[in-house]
Formats: sequence, C-alpha cells, structure tokens
Amino acid sequence: MMAVNISGIPVVDFSAMTLKKNKDSLSENDEAIKDLANQMHQAFSTIGFVYLKNHGIPQEVIDSGFEIYDTFFNLSPEIKQNYSKKEGSSPNGWDELERESTNPERPGDLKESFDVGAVDDENFNWPNAEVPNFQSNVTSIYKYLADLGLKVLSVMAIGLQLEPDSFAYAYEKRGTLLGGTQLRSNYYPMIADISKVKPGQIRCGEHTDYGGIALLIQDDAGGLEVSHINGHFVPARPMKGTVLVNIGDLMQRWTSDKLKSTVHRVLIPEDEIKRRAPRRSLAFFVDPDVSALITCMDGLNKYPPITSGDWMQYRLKDTYKF
Repeated sequence: MMAVNISGIPVVDFSAMTLKKNKDSLSENDEAIKDLANQMHQAFSTIGFVYLKNHGIPQEVIDSGFEIYDTFFNLSPEIKQNYSKKEGSSPNGWDELERESTNPERPGDLKESFDVGAVDDENFNWPNAEVPNFQSNVTSIYKYLADLGLKVLSVMAIGLQLEPDSFAYAYEKRGTLLGGTQLRSNYYPMIADISKVKPGQIRCGEHTDYGGIALLIQDDAGGLEVSHINGHFVPARPMKGTVLVNIGDLMQRWTSDKLKSTVHRVLIPEDEIKRRAPRRSLAFFVDPDVSALITCMDGLNKYPPITSGDWMQYRLKDTYKF
C-alpha cells in the first residue's frame, strides 16, 4: 500500500528498481515493478509529485555533494563571478542572486545557483582551484542521478502501459554537450534583514518545470510548496533519504496531459530564526536531448511535434536576466 506524507504527496518505495540492483535482472513483468509503476502513475497523474525512498543513492554521496557546493557558494562574489554563465554560452556555471525570475511577475529569485549541463565538457571552467575535488564530486552525484532518472522513466513508461524503453530514444545523448540533462545546486542565502526584501519577492517564484522530469534532494530547511489538486499550496517537507520527483511541462505534453506538471515555489520563512539559515537543494533535470523530436506518445497528436531544444528555448526566454 502506498504511503502518503502529511502534505498529501505520495511516498513510494523504489526498492524494486533501486540503483543497487543489476539492471539486467529487472523485468517489466515483475509484479513488484508493476505495482511500483502503478503507484507512481497514480501520483504523477494527480499531484505530479512523488517521494522515492530506497532509491539507491548513498547518503554519503548526497552529503558530500551539499558540502562541496557550500564551499563554492561561500566564496566571495568576485571569485564566483569568474564562473558566471554568459548569455549564449555553455549551460554550465554560476547564476548570481536575483538573476533568475521563475515567476516574471515577481522580482528576481532570492537564490544563487550553479548548473552543470555536461560533465564531459572539456571547455568548462571548473572551480577546482578554489574548491578542490569539485569536478570529481559533482560528476559522481550527477551520474547517480542520471542513472536514477533513467530508471524512473522506465517505470513511468510501464505505468503508461508502454514498453520500458519508450522514452529512451530522446535521451541517447544525455550527459553530453548536446544532452538535455542538467544538475543544479540551489543556494538560498540567509536573510538577515527582512526589510531589504523587495515587495513580492520570494526565494523561488511560482513555476512549473519546463522539461521532462526533475529529481530533487532537499536539505532540512524546508520552504518548498506544491500546488495541490484542490488548488491550495501545501508544503513539500524534506524527508531525509528520499528523492522528490516531479513532472515537467514537456512530459505533460509528451503524454497528452496524462501526467501533470504542477506549480511549485519556495517561500521566505515567516520565523526570523529560520530566515537566518540558508536553504540548499540539488535538482537534476532529466530533459531530452535538444535534437529529440517530441510527439504525443498515444499517437493522437493532441499537440504538434516539437524538438526538445525549441521547447526549452521558448520556455526559458523570459526567465533569465543577463
């Protein structure tokens, strides 16, 4: 039986597809996998979010990932600027505070972020000089999340009564310069003086994710809220040892609206004590390769075909301020 957390977001045991199992030993005809697929399909077709426990990513890998990013974000702005993304350049690099406006009707988000869109980009300027082992540490967690993302896609396909590899064609170049997968570390700094926050400004504005699916690992600070099926926002509270997975807009389009992309946001804590602590999260966007042509999987052509790259450009154009 599927558990539900206090917010109404399902908690699913991913043991049947854990990364600790050999991929070759798995079968879509396995009753445990079919049950898992049905549970995840129920979650994704209603609230659009699900917690996965027993996913197989070692906790020490997650902890070291947060630590290595903390070291980077605690560098001076002058040093971090050397690793800043530039308009029209590589998807890798740092975004300063307020650069991104996930809800264009609000001021820029009160967060910094660091994106790694291709771990094999030989031209990427990794901050290894200031943060030793940054590249190797980030590459490790990137690969764990990429492998988990592909397993989630297989389970989703089974839940849609499709072949397990039905999504695979669109992800063949994942983790390359042409691939669509991206690891983002979000850092929401402490707010020492609430009076300096702009009217309407929050840590991350209301938005849906743009692409396929997203895998999120939160620290224990909290603040994430999800729009529930009843129209109200509910807290997606941190649950240590879980990965929170959600559907993006392109996946909703890809599945002819069978799976739901849900609005979410990160608020500023009401309690001053909580505002004086930073919040951190690791988000892995499992988006198709930019050249992949996305057509409705049921063959009914509810939406016209579009490449993943064209879709992402369309959605991103109003998000960033350079």
